Amino acid sequence: MSQKPKEGSRLLAALAYVLPLLGGLLGLALDRGNPLTRLHAAQSIGALLTLALSLVAWAVAGFVLAQVPVIGPIFSISLFSLVIAMAIFLAVNWIVSLWFALRGEERTIPLANRVKLRVFERGGA
Repeated sequence: MSQKPKEGSRLLAALAYVLPLLGGLLGLALDRGNPLTRLHAAQSIGALLTLALSLVAWAVAGFVLAQVPVIGPIFSISLFSLVIAMAIFLAVNWIVSLWFALRGEERTIPLANRVKLRVFERGGA
């Protein structure tokens, strides 16, 4: 069915996770035609964007909530636990995806894959 990917493409796919943004961009630039490298490079960048967007969303929501007297700052600080949960979720998936990249498997991170589809595939759901 599917052939085993070349060693170089597996290493470029893994590099996307070892050097988060730079490795993803290098993978996309150097081995764009390879589906394994493209998937893992785009997914690595998507995971970073997911974490960055969750931080920005928390900062905006936290600022707005902090304006509410007494209870607002409490909710604002409590929302940060969601950002921490997102970071832990992505860190675990990051390690698992690195393992899949080294094995040459095309598996995806659930949330980061949606971001990747929107950013790189233009028109994902």
